[in-house]
Amino acid sequence: MITRRELLGGTALATAGLLAGFRFQDAPRGTGGLIPASPLHHPLSQDKKLVPTESNIEGPYYRKDAPFRSKLATGLKGEALKISGKVLSPDGTPLREALVDVWQADKEGAYDQTSDAFVLRGRIKTDKDGLYVYETIMPGQYDLGEAKRPAHIHYKVSAAGHALLTTQLYFKGDPWISKDPFVRKSLIIEVADKAGTFDIVLAKA
Repeated sequence: MITRRELLGGTALATAGLLAGFRFQDAPRGTGGLIPASPLHHPLSQDKKLVPTESNIEGPYYRKDAPFRSKLATGLKGEALKISGKVLSPDGTPLREALVDVWQADKEGAYDQTSDAFVLRGRIKTDKDGLYVYETIMPGQYDLGEAKRPAHIHYKVSAAGHALLTTQLYFKGDPWISKDPFVRKSLIIEVADKAGTFDIVLAKA
């Protein structure tokens, strides 16, 4: 596993290089005239459809072809964390065999970019009820010049007949959330008893 300095080339490059390297999908900041949120923490549109999960930056550390596994942190030290949720179509239909590709930093804020072990990276397919579950550790924050990126986990989610979603999951209470321009309120979850829920709604293709 390489260090943040090796990855970013120092503080100045961290700020400029990361910002230049991020790829954005369109991510609305608000829900406009939408009616109140559903129990799945996704607002409903006027036609009573679930609003798709907001997209978020991919960042520069994605690696394709991570192994299929639900335990990402075997042998690593850190605060245990279990994330689960459902992948749904806007009409609420669970999406079976949707592909959930996740990656994150370790507790020190460093990403594995080179090892064959794909540390803290994995892919999970949803079950017949659209459910996915994985076990990991709480990711660390990392420096971006004078600020830090809050703890987060990256997602790429895909399913037949639906648009690919690239997004991130953030954690309520992180002191850097309010200072990070990329955070979206809808992507912040609470953690209780070392577990959190993050449901995902994919737009139709």
